[in-house]
Amino acid sequence: MSIFVAIVGGSGAGKTTVAKEIVGHFKEKAICLNMDNYYKDLEDGMDPREVNFDSPSAFDFELFFKHLQTLKNGEDIEVPTYSFVTYRRNSSQTVHISPAELVVVEGILVLHDEKIRKLFDLSIYVDEDADERLIRRIERDTKERGRSVDSIISQYRKFVAPAFRSFIEPQKYKCDIILPRGGENKNGLSMIMGALEKMMNHGEKKIF
Repeated sequence: MSIFVAIVGGSGAGKTTVAKEIVGHFKEKAICLNMDNYYKDLEDGMDPREVNFDSPSAFDFELFFKHLQTLKNGEDIEVPTYSFVTYRRNSSQTVHISPAELVVVEGILVLHDEKIRKLFDLSIYVDEDADERLIRRIERDTKERGRSVDSIISQYRKFVAPAFRSFIEPQKYKCDIILPRGGENKNGLSMIMGALEKMMNHGEKKIF
């Protein structure tokens, strides 16, 4: 039976870095699933600048839950690939994922849905200052998604910051561990690795 770990936090908090650290530590024993691939396709004619991508309504929670449950049952899944250029899934390309001893799932709203929350054995909230999260978001979206700084800041004020307060930050109080500074917090990461090793070696599903 796989151990499921949720990693949540605001956009730019460092969730991906923490997930990579965990998967890198456990190597072939671990896999990572990114919730970003479960965004819904943008409808024709919709301006992405007017869409709140940090809201629960932007995600396909039904498929997300189905895939997590499938992995939990020891079966393979085909993960969609989502483009932040076209704002749609690539219908001809999926990523094949097989169950592993450790399943790491990261995203801004992984724990928003109660029935999904119940699937996890350990949950981690990556905590980072708002200014640092915004700086990282600007760096990422200008380099990787070709967006202007003005559009990023406008979206942040209109959608990202309010959604963080309403939907993302409340998950912090449902998590087993709060990890300040994300991947930079080596002591915190070391403690998490130790806890996961204990869970995997002794079959203990709840240690907090």
